[in-house]
Amino acid sequence: MSNKNFDDIVKGIKSQKSGKDAEDFLMKQLNESQSKKLKELLSDKTAMEQLLSTPQAKELLKKFTEGKNG
Repeated sequence: MSNKNFDDIVKGIKSQKSGKDAEDFLMKQLNESQSKKLKELLSDKTAMEQLLSTPQAKELLKKFTEGKNG
């Protein structure tokens, strides 16, 4: 996935009105294998905690929250 595609996906997710809409949008951007892996990850609390503690995940979360008031 190129940076442009990734940036477009981030913008698309940020433009959604709800978490469910964002999830649906993301799933449509992934192929079947990627979607399956993401669903497995989201259903595993330990794996999610490990993933979210990585520097890459922290940077991604920063991208999603840019421009939003806390």
